[in-house]
Amino acid sequence: MALIGASMLAPKRDEGDPTVRLNPRLVARLAPVGLITGLAAGLFGIGGGFLIVPGLMAATGMTLAHAAASSLVSVALFGAATSASYAVSGLVNWPVFVALVAGGALGAVAGAPWPRRFKAMPLGRDASSR
Repeated sequence: MALIGASMLAPKRDEGDPTVRLNPRLVARLAPVGLITGLAAGLFGIGGGFLIVPGLMAATGMTLAHAAASSLVSVALFGAATSASYAVSGLVNWPVFVALVAGGALGAVAGAPWPRRFKAMPLGRDASSR
């Protein structure tokens, strides 16, 4: 994890390729990255998502946004499968589930306008000078 963190401080050569498509050559490069990430996540109990994004970028040359999105899709799928398994087993506290989903939905709706506001703010200027 320290190496991943340090690598994020290094200057980037380019932003990455947003048109990356999976092919046999990339699969051969991705398989060891996935194996190492899975082993580290299982052995040390760390989040694989933290490690897989830089791994995806290094193995495929994709952009940070595409690597993060790819990671989030897999996390959503694994989470859905795990949630379904717990629900079928009767281990879900439904009132807590409903409260968490409702709170998350309200937070998403309330937070949606903020990125546009931040984007409109000029960088490097004090907000009080406007």
